[in-house]
Amino acid sequence: MSLTLDEDAKFIRDLYSFDFRLKTFSCWPFDNKCNCTADRMARSGFFHPKNGSDDLAQCFVCFKELDGWEPDDDPEKEHKSHSPNCPFLTSKPYEEMTAREGLHMDIIRYANYLHWHKEKSVETTELMMKEKLATIRTVLGGRFTRARRIGRNDQTVQSIAASELSTCSLRSVRSTRSKRGNFG
Repeated sequence: MSLTLDEDAKFIRDLYSFDFRLKTFSCWPFDNKCNCTADRMARSGFFHPKNGSDDLAQCFVCFKELDGWEPDDDPEKEHKSHSPNCPFLTSKPYEEMTAREGLHMDIIRYANYLHWHKEKSVETTELMMKEKLATIRTVLGGRFTRARRIGRNDQTVQSIAASELSTCSLRSVRSTRSKRGNFG
Protein backbone atom coordinates (compact mmCIF):
# COMPACT_ATOMS: atom_id res chain seq x y z
CA MET A 1 0.00 0.00 0.00
CA SER A 2 2.02 2.93 -1.23
CA LEU A 3 -0.76 5.51 -1.15
CA THR A 4 -0.94 9.03 0.23
CA LEU A 5 -2.14 9.40 3.80
CA ASP A 6 -5.66 10.42 2.72
CA GLU A 7 -5.89 7.61 0.16
CA ASP A 8 -4.56 5.16 2.73
CA ALA A 9 -7.17 6.20 5.32
CA LYS A 10 -9.97 5.94 2.74
CA PHE A 11 -8.73 2.53 1.58
CA ILE A 12 -8.60 1.22 5.18
CA ARG A 13 -12.11 2.59 5.85
CA ASP A 14 -13.52 1.10 2.63
CA LEU A 15 -12.25 -2.37 3.55
CA TYR A 16 -15.23 -2.70 5.91
CA SER A 17 -17.34 -3.30 2.82
CA PHE A 18 -17.51 -6.90 1.63
CA ASP A 19 -18.01 -5.65 -1.94
CA PHE A 20 -14.90 -3.47 -1.72
CA ARG A 21 -12.80 -6.37 -0.38
CA LEU A 22 -14.19 -8.62 -3.12
CA LYS A 23 -13.10 -6.12 -5.80
CA THR A 24 -9.50 -6.33 -4.54
CA PHE A 25 -9.50 -9.99 -5.63
CA SER A 26 -9.95 -9.15 -9.33
CA CYS A 27 -6.60 -10.84 -10.16
CA TRP A 28 -6.95 -13.69 -7.64
CA PRO A 29 -5.42 -16.88 -9.10
CA PHE A 30 -8.09 -19.28 -7.75
CA ASP A 31 -11.39 -19.85 -9.52
CA ASN A 32 -14.81 -21.12 -8.40
CA LYS A 33 -13.64 -24.75 -8.42
CA CYS A 34 -11.46 -24.06 -5.38
CA ASN A 35 -12.26 -23.54 -1.70
CA CYS A 36 -10.38 -20.26 -1.53
CA THR A 37 -12.45 -18.32 -4.05
CA ALA A 38 -12.41 -14.54 -4.07
CA ASP A 39 -15.90 -14.52 -2.54
CA ARG A 40 -14.94 -16.81 0.35
CA MET A 41 -11.72 -14.88 0.94
CA ALA A 42 -13.59 -11.56 1.20
CA ARG A 43 -16.26 -13.11 3.48
CA SER A 44 -13.45 -14.35 5.75
CA GLY A 45 -12.19 -10.77 6.18
CA PHE A 46 -9.39 -10.83 3.62
CA PHE A 47 -8.46 -8.39 0.88
CA HIS A 48 -5.86 -8.87 -1.84
CA PRO A 49 -3.07 -6.25 -1.59
CA LYS A 50 -1.84 -4.96 -4.94
CA ASN A 51 1.86 -4.95 -4.05
CA GLY A 52 2.21 -8.54 -2.85
CA SER A 53 2.54 -11.97 -4.36
CA ASP A 54 -0.22 -13.32 -6.60
CA ASP A 55 -1.83 -15.28 -3.78
CA LEU A 56 -1.23 -12.91 -0.86
CA ALA A 57 -4.30 -12.17 1.23
CA GLN A 58 -4.46 -9.88 4.24
CA CYS A 59 -7.10 -9.47 6.93
CA PHE A 60 -8.60 -5.99 7.04
CA VAL A 61 -8.82 -6.08 10.86
CA CYS A 62 -5.75 -7.88 12.23
CA PHE A 63 -3.68 -7.24 9.05
CA LYS A 64 -2.32 -10.78 9.15
CA GLU A 65 -0.80 -11.63 5.77
CA LEU A 66 -1.16 -15.14 4.39
CA ASP A 67 0.20 -16.47 1.13
CA GLY A 68 0.97 -19.89 -0.30
CA TRP A 69 -2.72 -20.71 -0.65
CA GLU A 70 -3.69 -24.13 -1.97
CA PRO A 71 -6.94 -24.73 -3.90
CA ASP A 72 -8.42 -26.78 -1.04
CA ASP A 73 -7.58 -24.28 1.74
CA ASP A 74 -10.57 -22.98 3.68
CA PRO A 75 -10.10 -19.21 4.19
CA GLU A 76 -12.00 -19.04 7.47
CA LYS A 77 -10.13 -22.01 8.97
CA GLU A 78 -6.78 -20.59 7.84
CA HIS A 79 -7.66 -17.20 9.30
CA LYS A 80 -8.62 -18.81 12.63
CA SER A 81 -5.50 -20.95 12.77
CA HIS A 82 -3.08 -18.09 12.03
CA SER A 83 -4.85 -15.31 13.94
CA PRO A 84 -7.25 -16.87 16.47
CA ASN A 85 -7.77 -13.62 18.40
CA CYS A 86 -8.64 -11.51 15.37
CA PRO A 87 -11.63 -9.31 16.28
CA PHE A 88 -13.17 -10.01 12.87
CA LEU A 89 -13.49 -13.67 13.90
CA THR A 90 -14.40 -13.12 17.55
CA SER A 91 -17.02 -10.37 17.26
CA LYS A 92 -20.39 -10.06 15.59
CA PRO A 93 -20.68 -8.81 12.00
CA TYR A 94 -19.98 -5.11 11.57
CA GLU A 95 -23.52 -4.45 10.34
CA GLU A 96 -24.90 -5.74 13.67
CA MET A 97 -22.53 -3.79 15.94
CA THR A 98 -23.61 -0.89 18.09
CA ALA A 99 -21.91 2.46 17.52
CA ARG A 100 -19.70 1.83 20.54
CA GLU A 101 -18.71 -1.65 19.31
CA GLY A 102 -18.02 -0.28 15.83
CA LEU A 103 -15.85 2.49 17.24
CA HIS A 104 -13.96 -0.03 19.37
CA MET A 105 -13.40 -2.17 16.25
CA ASP A 106 -12.16 0.92 14.37
CA ILE A 107 -9.65 1.66 17.12
CA ILE A 108 -8.38 -1.92 17.03
CA ARG A 109 -8.16 -1.89 13.23
CA TYR A 110 -6.23 1.36 13.06
CA ALA A 111 -3.88 0.28 15.86
CA ASN A 112 -3.26 -3.00 14.00
CA TYR A 113 -2.71 -1.10 10.77
CA LEU A 114 -0.19 1.25 12.39
CA HIS A 115 1.67 -1.72 13.91
CA TRP A 116 1.69 -3.54 10.55
CA HIS A 117 2.83 -0.39 8.75
CA LYS A 118 5.63 0.17 11.28
CA GLU A 119 6.83 -3.43 10.85
CA LYS A 120 6.81 -3.08 7.05
CA SER A 121 8.76 0.18 7.31
CA VAL A 122 11.37 -1.47 9.53
CA GLU A 123 11.68 -4.42 7.12
CA THR A 124 12.09 -2.06 4.16
CA THR A 125 14.69 0.01 5.99
CA GLU A 126 16.65 -3.09 7.04
CA LEU A 127 16.62 -4.40 3.48
CA MET A 128 17.86 -1.06 2.12
CA MET A 129 20.61 -0.95 4.77
CA LYS A 130 21.76 -4.48 3.90
CA GLU A 131 21.88 -3.58 0.21
CA LYS A 132 23.90 -0.43 0.92
CA LEU A 133 26.22 -2.35 3.23
CA ALA A 134 26.80 -4.95 0.51
CA THR A 135 27.65 -2.15 -1.92
CA ILE A 136 30.10 -0.63 0.57
CA ARG A 137 31.73 -4.02 1.13
CA THR A 138 32.11 -4.51 -2.60
CA VAL A 139 33.58 -1.05 -3.16
CA LEU A 140 36.00 -1.25 -0.24
CA GLY A 141 37.03 -4.79 -1.04
CA GLY A 142 38.18 -5.72 2.46
CA ARG A 143 40.79 -2.94 2.72
CA PHE A 144 39.08 -1.19 5.60
CA THR A 145 40.66 -2.73 8.69
CA ARG A 146 42.57 -0.59 11.10
CA ALA A 147 43.23 -0.14 14.76
CA ARG A 148 44.09 3.13 16.38
CA ARG A 149 44.67 4.49 19.81
CA ILE A 150 42.51 7.39 20.93
CA GLY A 151 43.49 8.90 24.25
CA ARG A 152 43.07 6.26 26.92
CA ASN A 153 40.72 4.09 24.85
CA ASP A 154 41.64 1.44 22.34
CA GLN A 155 39.26 1.49 19.36
CA THR A 156 39.12 -1.23 16.73
CA VAL A 157 37.16 -0.89 13.54
CA GLN A 158 36.65 -4.30 11.99
CA SER A 159 36.63 -4.83 8.29
CA ILE A 160 33.24 -4.11 6.77
CA ALA A 161 33.93 -6.68 4.08
CA ALA A 162 35.02 -9.37 6.55
CA SER A 163 32.26 -8.96 9.09
CA GLU A 164 28.55 -9.68 8.64
CA LEU A 165 27.82 -6.72 10.88
CA SER A 166 29.95 -3.63 11.07
CA THR A 167 31.07 -3.26 14.64
CA CYS A 168 32.99 -0.73 16.57
CA SER A 169 34.11 -1.82 20.01
CA LEU A 170 35.62 0.35 22.67
CA ARG A 171 37.70 -1.18 25.43
CA SER A 172 38.63 0.91 28.37
CA VAL A 173 42.27 0.75 29.39
CA ARG A 174 41.86 2.69 32.60
CA SER A 175 44.47 2.32 35.23
CA THR A 176 43.73 -0.12 38.01
CA ARG A 177 45.54 2.11 40.51
CA SER A 178 43.73 2.89 43.68
CA LYS A 179 41.93 6.20 43.56
CA ARG A 180 41.63 6.54 47.30
CA GLY A 181 42.04 10.06 48.48
CA ASN A 182 43.41 11.38 51.72
CA PHE A 183 40.36 12.31 53.76
CA GLY A 184 42.28 13.37 56.83
